[in-house]
Amino acid sequence: MKKKYIAIISIIILIIIAVAIFFIIKNIIDSKKIYEIAKIEQYNYFVLRQGDMYGVIDRQGNILVQPTYMEVKIPNPEKAIFVCKENDNIKILNNNNEQIMSEYEQVEPIKLKNIQSDLMYEKSVLKYKKDNKYGLIDFEGKEITKPEYDEIDSLGYKEGELLVKKDNKYGVMNINGYLIIPTEYDQISVDKYYTDANSYKDAGYIISVTTDEGYRYGYINKDGKKVLDTEYNELSRINEIENSQDIYILCAKNGQYGINKNEENIIPNEYQSITYNEVNNIFIVERSKTYGVKNINGEEVIPVKYSQIDTTGIYIYVQGQDGNKVFDATGKEQNINSNIEILNTENDNYRIKIDSSNGTKYGIVDKNNNELIEQKYNYIKYLSDNYFIAS
Repeated sequence: MKKKYIAIISIIILIIIAVAIFFIIKNIIDSKKIYEIAKIEQYNYFVLRQGDMYGVIDRQGNILVQPTYMEVKIPNPEKAIFVCKENDNIKILNNNNEQIMSEYEQVEPIKLKNIQSDLMYEKSVLKYKKDNKYGLIDFEGKEITKPEYDEIDSLGYKEGELLVKKDNKYGVMNINGYLIIPTEYDQISVDKYYTDANSYKDAGYIISVTTDEGYRYGYINKDGKKVLDTEYNELSRINEIENSQDIYILCAKNGQYGINKNEENIIPNEYQSITYNEVNNIFIVERSKTYGVKNINGEEVIPVKYSQIDTTGIYIYVQGQDGNKVFDATGKEQNINSNIEILNTENDNYRIKIDSSNGTKYGIVDKNNNELIEQKYNYIKYLSDNYFIAS
């Protein structure tokens, strides 16, 4: 009985140890997923130019590195890390003009691409070369990754993320060395989704592979989760829809377009064209030169049977065999003249009303379309608060 209890206790201890190891490893991986972009509080070092040669000065104007180099790069002006090029030789110097990181074959900064910044390089990591392969180190010279990549380059639009190449395939790695996307693809690009609050941080990735029939595209979200397999001829994110959680993707198979909301196909691939209308938050779809409208959930609000559809302001104007009609964004027919247009303004209380039935005249209505200012102006534009520009 004692042996039996000892065996049970030993198994329990082993399970506890295994669970503890699992969570330790998980926490290490999770910590690598989160990266911080270094913020520059103060410029301490500057590139000095004399004639065609370069050196370094500090903020007091003291010369730290004599201008004897063909090129000098300072990846982070707060840090005393100076990349100095002399012919084909690259040296890393500190503020005492001492060579550092000499244990590495070659150390270089990583130049940013398509990023609005006063600085040109990643501000906390460098790439190094060994045996013709590249890896990452931090500014202390500590190794972040082994030298296992054929290339390490900046990923356009997303500072802190790097495009890496291994065995002729591309992946994406962050500055902590965490591989967001494995090196399995022939091309990777950022979908360019942008918000004022987060810049391009919530953007995902368009991936592609080469097949006998050409490139096939798929999609991976910002967290590295594959949303769509690489099976589409064309693929793009609808960036006008500001929603970092629900991603709307226009994709084509064999020349037929559809819409995916994350993994779900909400509009099947059976249309010749699909256009998103940002004002009304709708999709205008075309099939065999007839047009209709679907809402943001992919539900039909106007049948695909009209010869023409126009959207100006908050209304949808259609032409078909049964004449001209006007609908709102829910598909409800409106009893208004097709020459009337209603435009939203930045103030939800006001709209601009345009009547083009007898010349073009502008007026102002409230959110319930009650007239506030008669339609007698040649032009009206919202200014701010309760004010408009009118002519």
